[in-house]
Amino acid sequence: MFRLDYTKLNLEQVRQAVESRKAPDCATELCDRMAGKTLKIILDPEPVRGPTLEYTFLSATKLTVKEDGGEAIPCDYGALSLKDLTLFSHMVAGTMRGYNVILDRKTRVVTVFEVWFVDRECKVPDMTKTFYEMQQPFDYDLHTNREVQRQYYSGYFEAAGEAAPEQRNKLTLRLENCMIKWKEDRGRNRLTTYTSSMFSTVVELDTPDGGDVLTFTSDILQANESSYIHSLGEVEFSGRLAVEVVDLFTMSKIGVCIGIDENDAFEHTLYRGRGRHIGRYAAFYDFNDKGDRYPDGALRRMDLATKGARATYRPSIMAKQLTADEVTNASRNTYIFDPEKEKSNNFCKIVLDETDYCAGREVTFRGDDGYDLELRFKADATLECRASGETRWSPEPYRAMELDEDLIIIGFYRSGSNPPACVNLALDFKNGLATCITMKIGSKHDMHDVDPDYHFGIIETAGVTPVRIFRHGFTDELLGRAFTWTYSDNISSIHIYNAPHSYSWTIINSGEPGSPANRAGGYVWSSPCEYIKLRDDVYIMAFVEQKWDGLTDVFFMNLRIMRDVGFEFGISHDGTSIQMNKVGAIARSAGTLDLKSLYPFRSYNAKS
Repeated sequence: MFRLDYTKLNLEQVRQAVESRKAPDCATELCDRMAGKTLKIILDPEPVRGPTLEYTFLSATKLTVKEDGGEAIPCDYGALSLKDLTLFSHMVAGTMRGYNVILDRKTRVVTVFEVWFVDRECKVPDMTKTFYEMQQPFDYDLHTNREVQRQYYSGYFEAAGEAAPEQRNKLTLRLENCMIKWKEDRGRNRLTTYTSSMFSTVVELDTPDGGDVLTFTSDILQANESSYIHSLGEVEFSGRLAVEVVDLFTMSKIGVCIGIDENDAFEHTLYRGRGRHIGRYAAFYDFNDKGDRYPDGALRRMDLATKGARATYRPSIMAKQLTADEVTNASRNTYIFDPEKEKSNNFCKIVLDETDYCAGREVTFRGDDGYDLELRFKADATLECRASGETRWSPEPYRAMELDEDLIIIGFYRSGSNPPACVNLALDFKNGLATCITMKIGSKHDMHDVDPDYHFGIIETAGVTPVRIFRHGFTDELLGRAFTWTYSDNISSIHIYNAPHSYSWTIINSGEPGSPANRAGGYVWSSPCEYIKLRDDVYIMAFVEQKWDGLTDVFFMNLRIMRDVGFEFGISHDGTSIQMNKVGAIARSAGTLDLKSLYPFRSYNAKS
């Protein structure tokens, strides 16, 4: 899914796809519990007024619906039940919209997800000419026509002689960082992490890109002590929307998926799933926070009074799309360890002191793959370098930090390089080993993406004898672990290393303890990455923000001192300059889950 190029369907193509299907599919038998019943659903007026819905269920697959007292419209539907909760789903005949209804037969509480495709040609910005700032409010119409929109409403269904219940299914953080492996009867094998009240992540374990963690905008509501309602919108991907009922007592779920699949066919499928609770990572909201409202950071970017508002994260619009010539022009405008840039960058506030450990040394990195790099370190934080096949020595400013005893982390830019390139090094003078990560801007996927190459080898320098057999290398030792990384007073992030070559992060909003801005539920996204072991408790995690700005960060981490250092490299969002900064953070452990049994055939010995 991560690398599929979904067709940019226009309004008429979407309409034809939706009208081609009527009844929902289900791999197993549908529930006939609603057959012969009538139902009147009253929805709360806030934050968006929903319609009054009157249903007559003619059979297990046919119903009529009246919206706000209008005419009865015949529709095909399907229903599934899980304990006291029933989910039924239908499109409204002759339209591009429908309803997914979850009703609690015991409490009479109802949650309705109205779904629709927009009935106009959507605005598609020309990303070769513009980009949108990350914190810019999403008050512009930037969906694509294939994206399913949603609005959930809370309410109840009437019962003769009974008062309206006061209870409602509410937004919650009770599932935060809970991980469940689901096997669905529609043929999907998924690892789901409920990362906040607004986002969840999924790894498709049986697909070719099963190493990629995918992030979806979500709604997570609590129905009772064991049951939750979970929606996930495949925004930035296919645009489909799924709505699920999850029960943690029985580790089972029911759900429905509506949208347009990768073959541009309309999908309307009900399904069941059986789950295995993998565990939970630590949650970092205040003890008295019930999680029943959005944090201020989210509310600054969406207006809940607007129908369809949701906390979408749209990386495809946050960076200008570039040509090779534009990358070349940007390479003429560089900010390498620029004090003013680092001063304004929240990821550059907590960095290790620099060291002159290498000053005066001549060091050769000798890669096992044939890549060599000769380095002459000067006394003024500059070096001269010459890589394999080069005859000219290139002078460069560099930054160096000692992350562990006699383990030096070094980063520098290759001035004059086209495409723009940089080098990250871990030089282990105790063992004579080294890792060299060379990076250039521009990949087979996108001119913005940074393309890394990983080289493992030894150090040749006076007084150092490399160990004979051992090398640094790719590892699965971080798989299943999670940490918080605090980069400054204004920004912290939860990293979950939940796939062999991919991870997810949650950006935690800043604020005073007890304030809405300080709670969990920040924005979440995922990236491909690689994990490398240098020593016991000392690792590298290097990622590229693909399908966005192409920025890369190489984090060298020492888990004994709970510290990381590293370098950020990439092209600016507006495509006009190249930047490289020194970054750093302090860490807290957020837990460990055993995921290795989920990925028994993954390779950790080659670049993904």
